[in-house]
Amino acid sequence: MKLRVTMSQEKMIPPLRGDKYLPVKEIPESKRYVMDYDLTRRCSTTNKFIRLMKKTQSYGEWSTSWNFYPTIDKRRFVQMKNRMNWIIEKMKTVDIVNNVDPKLVLDVNSVNPELDKLNALHEYFEDESNHLQDNEVLEYIEHGDIYVWLEEINQLVHSMEGLEYHMGEDPELEFFGTCRVVTRGDGMGAVQQEPLEEADYKNFTVYHDWGDLTLDYFRVGKDLMACYASNDLPLVTTKKLSQQNTVHTCFEMRFKRWGHEGEPYYPIDELAKWVKNNNLDQYYDFSKPEFTSGRVKLGKLNMEGKTKEGVMSELMKCTGIYHIELIDG
Repeated sequence: MKLRVTMSQEKMIPPLRGDKYLPVKEIPESKRYVMDYDLTRRCSTTNKFIRLMKKTQSYGEWSTSWNFYPTIDKRRFVQMKNRMNWIIEKMKTVDIVNNVDPKLVLDVNSVNPELDKLNALHEYFEDESNHLQDNEVLEYIEHGDIYVWLEEINQLVHSMEGLEYHMGEDPELEFFGTCRVVTRGDGMGAVQQEPLEEADYKNFTVYHDWGDLTLDYFRVGKDLMACYASNDLPLVTTKKLSQQNTVHTCFEMRFKRWGHEGEPYYPIDELAKWVKNNNLDQYYDFSKPEFTSGRVKLGKLNMEGKTKEGVMSELMKCTGIYHIELIDG
């Protein structure tokens, strides 16, 4: 079984995110880039993913939303800071959300990531999104700009905290994309999902390679790995961790070299030291299955007729999703 992802290369101003019905309006073949992923065999979690995707597509109409995180340079980094500050100002015009603390305005004259501010901005995104959804605030549904701005805060934070930028030399090209497939028709607005079981957590791995397809995190918040990466101690000490807990029709496309072959993509030994040095195990029992590090590997890019250099060159042009489908093979 394969998952075919057809990308759009129509020009778009970053941050690169979108939400469209599938299939979308016709675009020229010259503006498409097709990638086939060979889905992992004999993996119980992947089998659940396939079943949920088939159920989604059985409705005959569905939509997808995506967020892309390509390599950014110094100029793009400063653009993102300016965009974040613009959103902070726009939030002042909306009555149903709290204003962003003025102290979190980013310094556009610096390429310092300002991680403390980014952590606080991400917590603002979590708190405001959860409040609006939990209280079913009607204006949140009707006022599309609020949703877009909050999602942009989330994407901008992850773009600036997790991707390389450079001071003049050419960076190594990387690409990370997330995609969420949503049913329409009778199941309108639903992401098909099932709870993760203990057996699924055994499929989590920190050994990922360039071109892997993994199960998306699909939660508002941060898990333990994300907190370590941004040194977000307050989120752990206030017991606001959000560990991955479902299998769903959402996935990640990973195009990053993780160092030497055979090395984990995530420093789990350093994570363990961070937990111990900060006495964080008083807040959670980290031996539970849900704290297993990594993600489930759903599949791997089929490289027939492709080269890594060619793939990266094409991915740098991609701005959205054109179509997604399961195919036999």
